[in-house]
Amino acid sequence: MTAQRTITDEIGEIGVWLMGEFGGRLPANVISRVLNASKRDLEGRIDPEELGEMFHTLCRFRLQRILAADERITVKIPDARLS
Repeated sequence: MTAQRTITDEIGEIGVWLMGEFGGRLPANVISRVLNASKRDLEGRIDPEELGEMFHTLCRFRLQRILAADERITVKIPDARLS
């Protein structure tokens, strides 16, 4: 029981840290969805001792991928000079 509580606390702390890191660049609801999906994807598949590190790595990768996709989608129109 104590180990499960520690894992839950660690995941919560990682979520807060990632919200702080990505909060200015992505909407909170997107970050929250990534955190929840990552937790679901890992629960029961990863050794509890490794869950925190894997959770952090997976969430950070997914959030960085979203940011990279946004940058590729952004269309930049160069200044056109009219003669």
